[in-house]
Amino acid sequence: MKDSQGGLKALLLNQIDTSSTEAGERLLQSAASLRRIAVELRGDGLGRAVAGLADRGVVNLERVGTYLTDSNGNRLVTDAERFGRERPFALAASGLILGIVGSRVIKASASRHRRDDEGRA
Repeated sequence: MKDSQGGLKALLLNQIDTSSTEAGERLLQSAASLRRIAVELRGDGLGRAVAGLADRGVVNLERVGTYLTDSNGNRLVTDAERFGRERPFALAASGLILGIVGSRVIKASASRHRRDDEGRA
């Protein structure tokens, strides 16, 4: 039983590591795209304020993307546990927000499927 739990934990940590690395790489790609947009805006002259906002977005995307690509599954779980212990209300609020967003996505998907079914009838 203990071996199967250890194997399951290793499998989950590996999945977290793989998924977070992929998400981090996508964020880094988005940061590069946003950086190109900021350069174009700055070149236009009119978009300097927007370019400054884009630059701040690039910094944040790169920071999070680098964290996700450089961190292994164990570190991510440890950091999430620490965050939950230090900020339980923030964790609860995050869960509530994710729940609301998830329910809206499911509701929208169900409505779309219902319209598709009615269209075929």
